[in-house]
Amino acid sequence: MTVRIAAALLIAAVAVGTAVAQTTTFPVLDITKGAPLPTLQRLQPVNDWITLNMLPATIQGPGDNTSADDPYIMYTGRTYNEALIAGVIRVQQGETLRLKVCNNLSSYEPTATGEINSSYGSFTNPIDVGGINVFKDVNILANHLHGFYGNPGTDNIACDPVPDNSSDCYRGDNIFADILPGSCNYYQYDIPQVASPGALWIHPHHHGSSSLQTHTATVPVIIDTAINGGFDPLGSASCANMRQFFPADNSNEIILHFQTFQLAVFTDASQNIQNATGPIDDGFIANSVGSIAGDPYCCAGPEPLDDGTAVTTWDNTGDTGPDAGNSSSLLPFYTSGSNALFATINGAYQPVISMNAGTVYKWILVEAATMKWMHLSFDKPGCVMGLYSRDANYVNELPRLTNNIVFAAANRVELLIQCNAGTYQLQSGQGEFGIQDPGCASSHCDVINQPIMATVEVAAVAGAAPVPADPFGSCTPQRPAYQQDLRDASLNATYRNEIVPKTGNSGLLNFTNPQVPGPGSSACSLNGLTYQEGNAMQEVIGELHELSLWNINVHPYHHHTQPFQIVALPDGVDSDANNGSWRIGDWADTLELPNIGYQAIVRWVPGPYEITGKSSDRG
Repeated sequence: MTVRIAAALLIAAVAVGTAVAQTTTFPVLDITKGAPLPTLQRLQPVNDWITLNMLPATIQGPGDNTSADDPYIMYTGRTYNEALIAGVIRVQQGETLRLKVCNNLSSYEPTATGEINSSYGSFTNPIDVGGINVFKDVNILANHLHGFYGNPGTDNIACDPVPDNSSDCYRGDNIFADILPGSCNYYQYDIPQVASPGALWIHPHHHGSSSLQTHTATVPVIIDTAINGGFDPLGSASCANMRQFFPADNSNEIILHFQTFQLAVFTDASQNIQNATGPIDDGFIANSVGSIAGDPYCCAGPEPLDDGTAVTTWDNTGDTGPDAGNSSSLLPFYTSGSNALFATINGAYQPVISMNAGTVYKWILVEAATMKWMHLSFDKPGCVMGLYSRDANYVNELPRLTNNIVFAAANRVELLIQCNAGTYQLQSGQGEFGIQDPGCASSHCDVINQPIMATVEVAAVAGAAPVPADPFGSCTPQRPAYQQDLRDASLNATYRNEIVPKTGNSGLLNFTNPQVPGPGSSACSLNGLTYQEGNAMQEVIGELHELSLWNINVHPYHHHTQPFQIVALPDGVDSDANNGSWRIGDWADTLELPNIGYQAIVRWVPGPYEITGKSSDRG
């Protein structure tokens, strides 16, 4: 990804049905194609605080808008620090991460429900501006450290020290604290010494705007094992030989931060429905980013495939004809040979990953997306992968040999990999699981189908032996105290709950939002109750909790502040053939079983004291 300053763009500041052009200059983030994998720079604190500023930027590429061979997008989106990925944050167990998150977007609120309804250009009537988890508040921000094992930050524990000139400091992961335009929130994350090391990620979390902001405003966070005194999963005697693959300087580490762009292209609102190009959810994303009346970031960009020829576009919807310049319209302005559905790694499209033969590398994969899942594999033999961690939780026996990786939006996967010299294509959606779920009625159960996610160039090294079938060995890692094995059938869960779709619906499309229409649209209920913000499920510290998750093949389930253990999966899923997916006994914080699962049962014990600060009954 390259950055430059845009020439003046036409930005629509509109009332309903009216476009008024104004000029605004934003940085332009060019998505490169086929370039070396960008290295994410480590974000450093200034006066003890790492700062993330949400700012607008024009995002375009990776094609040139003259053919359907390569995807092409151009729009003004929300970013952190005017980058697709601001960098990477690293912190050790026992340390404190101090984060300052600022919202530098402009103030914008619709004046009436009708204004936001008519601006979408799609079937969203009715949509309540104050509704739960509907598209709204497009420039309001909230913050979430996804995968953080620690305090939820809602109990008014004071930050230490309190930052200057601010009372908005939260000691923990307070996802409910809104950050209004022109303001900042501070977050103090005390990383427990016992926290399992691995990959987390930061993303926006305001209900109503998070999906608009998240696909271009995310940051990976790596929890490293403390040099002195931290919990070390590889501290067991059986893992002594495995430590060679985990050097203290992380010299063999490659971070792969995946982002997905799923922006439907339509020339009029009547086409924005379920069709061969994808589910309706994609259209909502496009419309919401680029077509909200009065949003100062609305609608700057070229018409679809406007090459001046006036011929039909790739999807046979017709070209709008040549323009004198950028268009201002209430309709989406993205275009792509694949309907603007593509993935990037570290902000680049189809980057080149360079490795050496004879070396074992450690790949850290972050699926920083709001929807869709990936099935990664290579186009030919020659590489051996060993999965050792999911969602910053080590597997029970590591590494788990596999030739594919299945992971959903928000998952993190860490693996060891060694390859013979040669050129390989990392691909998604090309293996045995790379088909659409026939019952899919949501973008969450769509697989990213991309024949080239990245090119892996493995250089020959003199004396490097061919990769054996198992180049890693195996070991049983240590587990932190909060990950005691809960699979024992004799354990009786004191608190049992069940998440199910509402009666008459087969999927969890629009998981908590009955207002947005679409195929199989429904809400999800917990013990028969539809989600209402602020009505939290109470948990009891120290007691075993069990949750049954239905339709887990359609929509992922995420658990904040503490992971859960998978204790039951559908028949046939828990097998060596599914090593690239989830297994019974795994710990995770986000779970989806695309194409292969319907129900899962998970367990956890809330607490303990080091993350709640409490020793009484209620958490």
